[in-house]
Amino acid sequence: MIQFFDIPNGFDASAELKKLLQRLPQWRLQKALSYLQDIDRFLCAKSFLMLEDVLRENFELAKCPEFSYGDHGKPFFREYPGIFFNISHCHKGIACAVMSNPVGIDIEEIQYDEDLASIILNSGELEAVKSAEEPALKFTEFWTLKESFLKLTGEGLRNDMKDVLSKTNEVAFNTGINRSAGYFYSTAIWKNQ
Repeated sequence: MIQFFDIPNGFDASAELKKLLQRLPQWRLQKALSYLQDIDRFLCAKSFLMLEDVLRENFELAKCPEFSYGDHGKPFFREYPGIFFNISHCHKGIACAVMSNPVGIDIEEIQYDEDLASIILNSGELEAVKSAEEPALKFTEFWTLKESFLKLTGEGLRNDMKDVLSKTNEVAFNTGINRSAGYFYSTAIWKNQ
C-alpha cells in the first residue's frame, strides 16, 4: 500500500501544524519539534499520521508502534517483523509505503542540480540526463531510483552513489511523476519476495 499527499503551492504549514502535533505520541512529537521550520515539522507529523492510517486500515493496528532503527538509520517495527514501511517527503509531497515485504521509497521535487549530478551520477547516467528532453525529470528519476534502492537495503545515503544502480538486478522499481504537484517518486522491492 502506497499513499501520497500533495503539497499545493502556497501551502501554509503553520495553519495545519498545531492540530497534527496534538495527534502525535510523545516520541514522534519530539522528533517533529526538533525541526526548525514549520514545513519540516508538518512533513514529519503528516508522514507519521499517514503511516498510522495505513497501519490501522490494512494491518488493524490501532496505533503506530515506536520505531526501532537499523545500523544506518532505517526505521522498522521490532514488535511486527512482518510489516515493512518507508516514508519520504519533500516540499512538494509525502510518500508512505507499507508492505509485507521490504520496501524503499523516495519522493523528490523535480529539479536539476548540475553539481550534485556530477557527484552522484556515473558517466552514462550523466550523459542520459544531459541529452534528455527534460534533464530535470531524468536527473530526479535517477536520484529517486538510487535513494529508494538504498532505503530498501537499509544502507542509506553514502559517499559513492555513482555505481548504485549497477547492483539492482534483483530489484523491481516502480516510478511515477506528479507534474501538477512537481514531484517524482520511485519505489524499490526485491523481485524474489
